[in-house]
Amino acid sequence: MPEIIKMIVPLLCLLITLYGVIKKNRVFFNTGYFIFGLFIVFDQLNFFLENSNSNHIAIGCIFMLQAILTFPNKLNYDGGKIAKSASSKINLSLTIINLFAAYLATQVDYVPIEAMYGHLLLAVLPIVAIYLVLSNKIEVIKK
Repeated sequence: MPEIIKMIVPLLCLLITLYGVIKKNRVFFNTGYFIFGLFIVFDQLNFFLENSNSNHIAIGCIFMLQAILTFPNKLNYDGGKIAKSASSKINLSLTIINLFAAYLATQVDYVPIEAMYGHLLLAVLPIVAIYLVLSNKIEVIKK
């Protein structure tokens, strides 16, 4: 994959996610993480096919988890405790995934060290989302 694409796609995903935070829009927030997760999955699959290192499968699996957790939908959630709990669990998972990725960026030579900063930001944004949901600063639609 050309290096310019490896720089542009994550940056666009980060901007989409930031836009979701700023606009308090769950669909945009999740879409940034979803696209980024799929991007990493396919990138790691390519690395695995090149050198058969199973670490690439492990990394791909982690980001497949991210893609699954953030599969974008436009469902209207009610304001119940279940929705808040699920939101908190998903966002905490995103924080953990991206903290791991930030660490990993410092440990391997095929990921640019600058990726660590993007992952650290992607680890902090879900904490903001958790705060907004639990403090009722994001309107939860009730049916």
